[in-house]
Amino acid sequence: MSQPAPSLDEEAIKQLVPFNELLRHQFQEALKCCELLTLPPRKKLFKRGERDAYWYYLMEGAVDLLDEEFNITSFSAEDPECRRALDNRPPHRFSAITTSDCQILKVDKARLDLAITWDQAGEYGVDESDDENEIDWMSALLESEVFAKVPPANIQRLFAAFKNEERNLGDVVVAEGDPGERFYVIEHGSVLISKRSENGIEQVAKLGPGQFFGEEALIGETTRNATVTMETDGALMYLEKEEFKSLLEQPVLNRLTERDLEAMQADSTNLILLDVRLSGEFKHFHRENSINIPLNKLRQRCQNLDSGACYVVVDNAGPRAELGVYLLIKAGLQAFLLQSETDAG
Repeated sequence: MSQPAPSLDEEAIKQLVPFNELLRHQFQEALKCCELLTLPPRKKLFKRGERDAYWYYLMEGAVDLLDEEFNITSFSAEDPECRRALDNRPPHRFSAITTSDCQILKVDKARLDLAITWDQAGEYGVDESDDENEIDWMSALLESEVFAKVPPANIQRLFAAFKNEERNLGDVVVAEGDPGERFYVIEHGSVLISKRSENGIEQVAKLGPGQFFGEEALIGETTRNATVTMETDGALMYLEKEEFKSLLEQPVLNRLTERDLEAMQADSTNLILLDVRLSGEFKHFHRENSINIPLNKLRQRCQNLDSGACYVVVDNAGPRAELGVYLLIKAGLQAFLLQSETDAG
């Protein structure tokens, strides 16, 4: 008869990086990425040189890390370094072997990154726009910083791809926590944006004709970070996810290779390397000369950033990096995404 899986110690997990920086409701979401393993001595966790879909945290017991010259570094669960995942810089620089009975927290990196992205996908600023139905939604859209980056050849195809739907007062257009499948523009009418908080549901924004929503869940490949409800009867224009990505996201999110970056640096371009991970992740390791602005603070800080600089968001934050580039572009700043060698190849 199989033994029941050991239960997760939430208080112990809250001490780990980056779990220690998550809000309470997102910590609960992040727990879904975790599995606690009970392992005997001499069990291999991972092998040097391999890329792994998981992080491994030593919760109880001891582990040896072996480098390419078979030098051994021993860790026990009491060591402060074990607040971080074991050898979490891909590919693995060490092989890991248990040296006692161990409890290992196995974390799905991709799912955790999505949980963090959802939590950090940005807070809407309250926008008390005038509800004037005569506003030309197409013109309003083209005046935005994001759509100004769309190549002229894409504009006609983009507007031709939009579909229309009528909505009534009180209709929920998207619900917080649901998958992101569409990008919306308000043709006429208005919507209210609300988010769950520890104090219940709170309204955080009002949007009117020509304004848009829903793009962050599509770019970040994550779930909706807010609920959007019709404040009036109205009409919405929308793009399906694949149309949004091919006609809008891909042309707008400029990408750089390492070679491109070297060339720009050689030209003495005013470049700023930006890392949008949480501070604990950044402190553990980061690209030389990069600065850290966590994604959940980037929206508020965009207005104070140097408008004459070129920002290059480094690629070690998964979908958060793409979302970071988008937020910078939306704020009118010049921004690029540094591609990983795998993506570039």
